[in-house]
Amino acid sequence: MRNLLAGPAVAAAVLLLAPAPAHAAVAAPCIAKSGSDASETREDSSVDEGEIRWTASTKYKAEYAHANRAWSYPGARIRIAPDAATTVNDLNYEDFSDPRSSAAGVWSRRPGPAATDLIRFNKARMDTYDAATRRMAAAHELGHALGLCHKSGTGKNAVSSVMWPDVAQYPDAPTDVDKANLKKLWGCP
Repeated sequence: MRNLLAGPAVAAAVLLLAPAPAHAAVAAPCIAKSGSDASETREDSSVDEGEIRWTASTKYKAEYAHANRAWSYPGARIRIAPDAATTVNDLNYEDFSDPRSSAAGVWSRRPGPAATDLIRFNKARMDTYDAATRRMAAAHELGHALGLCHKSGTGKNAVSSVMWPDVAQYPDAPTDVDKANLKKLWGCP
């Protein structure tokens, strides 16, 4: 009788120790109703042939380096790499200063042959932030360069996303929601 009870007890113990099944992250919708931030399209990105080649003329090296690493997570299909003599520059990180602007950073698409898109960091804002908040801003802007729009950070449908529009509230690296949106757009795992 003891052997008959041992089998179910062992099976129950194994079930208790087994990890819970993984839930796939769900892509979240854009919060804008119109304009370039109302949808996620490959055309509204800095990605060229599956990669973003970048240069930098900014004082925020640690911040853009963090963003590049954060979006280069294992399995990501979009390659983010420095520009080289044999490649075409897709994106430049640079600075500006506008104390009237509330933006910490701005991604700008510059369409046209051989045009270089920009991520511009507003020194008037970035210099007032701590290192973690500056990393958030850089990761957020690189998300735009990858083609992602703003996500909801409030209300009953709130999602955890580096693409929240408020710099002080979002994480500093892509969440499962961000990765799901990138996968939906680019087929990335």
